[in-house]
Amino acid sequence: MKCEYISMNVLQVILILILLGVVAFFAKISFWRLSEYERLAVFSITGKFKGMRGPGLVFVNPFSEIPWREKIDLREREIRRERMHCITKDSVPIDIMPIVFFRIVLPEKTVLTVADAEGSILDLTKTTLRAVVGEMELSEVVAQRERIVQELKKRLSAEADRWGVEITTVEIAELRPRGRVSEAMVERKTMIEDAEAKKRAMILKAQGERESAKAEAESMLIRAEAEKKAMILRAEGERDALILRGEGLSAYYRKLAELGEAAELALRYENVEVLKKFASAETPKLVMLPLEFHAPFTSATAAKAGSRGEATTEEGGRRERMNESEYEEAKKAEEGKGAK
Repeated sequence: MKCEYISMNVLQVILILILLGVVAFFAKISFWRLSEYERLAVFSITGKFKGMRGPGLVFVNPFSEIPWREKIDLREREIRRERMHCITKDSVPIDIMPIVFFRIVLPEKTVLTVADAEGSILDLTKTTLRAVVGEMELSEVVAQRERIVQELKKRLSAEADRWGVEITTVEIAELRPRGRVSEAMVERKTMIEDAEAKKRAMILKAQGERESAKAEAESMLIRAEAEKKAMILRAEGERDALILRGEGLSAYYRKLAELGEAAELALRYENVEVLKKFASAETPKLVMLPLEFHAPFTSATAAKAGSRGEATTEEGGRRERMNESEYEEAKKAEEGKGAK
C-alpha cells in the first residue's frame, strides 16, 4: 500500500509539471510584449490576414491565430553597403558608396507585398544608382552629387511606396574613380585650386587698387575743395584790400584837390620817394620820368645857358668893332681891374 501511495504521488507531480509546462508554452506563444515602435502581424489558422497588433501586451489565440514570424520595427533604419562599381556615360569606371535611410510606414502593406523589405531596397538602390550614373559623364558625376542624390531618392521612393516603405534620406558617402582617372582628377583639382587662388589674389589686388584710387580721388577732391575755399577767401581779401586802398586813394586825392596849388610840393616829394625805391634795387633800370617832374631843372639850366649866351654875344660884338690889337689891350685892362 505504501509503494502504491508513493507511485501515485510521483505520477501527480509529473502530471502537474507537464500541465505547468503546457500552460507556460501556451502563455509564451499567446502573449507578446510589443514596444511603442513595434507591431505584430496576425494571421488566422486558414492563412487569412487578420491585422496588426500592438503596442503593449498583445494576446494571440494559439488555437485560431498564427503570429507573423517576427516583430516589425517602425524606426528609421540605415542601409550601408560597400562601394558599388558603376560606369559613367563616357565609359569611366567609378566606385560609389551610397547610404539610404528608410522606415516602414504601412506595416500591413510591407508584410503582404514584400518578403524582405531591407534586402529589396538594397538591390533596388544598386540597380537604380547604376542607371543614374550611366546617364551622366564623369565630370557631371563628380560635380553634381546633389543631382545624383535627388534622382536616386526619387526613383527609390517610387518603388518603395508599393511596399509601404518611405525613403527618408539618400546620401553618397564616397565617390572615387578608378586607376589613373583618380590621379588625373587630383591633378586637375590642384590646378583648379591654384587658378582659383590666383584669381582671388588678382581680385583682391584689383579691389585694393580700386579702393586706393577711390581714396586718392576723394583726397584730391577734398584738397581741391580746400584750395577752392582758400582761393575764394584770398580773392575776397584782395577785393577788400583793393576797396580799402581805393577808398584811401580817393580820400588822398580829395585832400590834394582841397590843397590846390600847394599839393604840387607833396606830389614832387612822392616822386622823389619813388625814385629812391628804384635806385635801391641792385639791377640797373631805365626810368621814364614824366615831363613835369624835371621841368624845374630844365628851366634853371636854360636860364644859366641864356646868360652865358648873352655874354658871349656881347663879347663877340665888341671884338668885331675893335681891331685885334685894341681888343687885346681892352681885355688885359679888364683883367687888371679884376685883379685889383
